[in-house]
Amino acid sequence: SFRRHQLSMTLASEALSLGRQWVTDQIAQLATNRAAVRSALTTALGADSVFGGEGAIYLWAKLPPSASDDSAVVDYLVREHGVTIIPGSACGAPGYIRAAYANLEDAECAEAARRLEAGLTAVANGALE
Repeated sequence: SFRRHQLSMTLASEALSLGRQWVTDQIAQLATNRAAVRSALTTALGADSVFGGEGAIYLWAKLPPSASDDSAVVDYLVREHGVTIIPGSACGAPGYIRAAYANLEDAECAEAARRLEAGLTAVANGALE
């Protein structure tokens, strides 16, 4: 517990020493990545199925009724499209998926979003049936 607190304080101190521009750059990158992932989810599953991203580094999406087994969807996306997300059931939300968008450079996130969109579009069109 003490070591975690010490680590948190060290990281916070380092972030502060980097200055406001570093923070501004990080927020801008998050906004770009969030937009790419939101677009992928919305295109594949519809705008009404996508939510979150305010104050978090991930978005939620409701899967279509024909593909409500979120673990099967995640397995399919990894195996067939090379993209990893979290099944909602792992977070107490079966039938949903959680897609994080932090910790990737813009180009990497754009490619991951492209693969996510392709995979979820296939799922929405019956790839798992």
